[in-house]
Amino acid sequence: MKIIDNKKINKYIVIALLFLSFGFAQWQASRGVLAYMSYSYPQLGQPAWIFNDIVALLIGGIIPLIIYEVITMFVSKFVAQRSGGADADMKYALRFFYIAANIVIGSVKFVYYASPIITVWGNVLIDFVITTVFFAFFLWYSAKHYVVNTRWGAMLLSVGGTYLIVYALIAAFGIISGVLL
Repeated sequence: MKIIDNKKINKYIVIALLFLSFGFAQWQASRGVLAYMSYSYPQLGQPAWIFNDIVALLIGGIIPLIIYEVITMFVSKFVAQRSGGADADMKYALRFFYIAANIVIGSVKFVYYASPIITVWGNVLIDFVITTVFFAFFLWYSAKHYVVNTRWGAMLLSVGGTYLIVYALIAAFGIISGVLL
């Protein structure tokens, strides 16, 4: 944890790693969407290079990264006011926990090739469980390093509540899009 505490890695390198980790975690779903589009809409005449795994990795990484950065940009200010924590430091640390969660999620998704029937529910439930475990570790880490002991409850309620609301919206979107596609 010294890497996080001392900020040994440049913020933009961490964001690039976060982008790649989101792409790895969402690669299979993005690949499926691109395959669906190539077969369902041949009249669009898309070139074949659009439907390869590299593009799936990039598309799978850019959308979650944008959503992540926008949400943390707004929520971090709110959390810092309520909990007295350092918002820039907490945002920096949170990226590391999400990178680790995304690597585990991407690795677990290779099981879907053995049993493709669990893909839709697996994308929602497994992602939620793994991300929640790493987010709980982030809350513990933040409580020890960034938040005053008397404000820990406020930080837990504001950060944890926001996480659950945002993840519920993402899960609902995932279920709806998984059923429709």
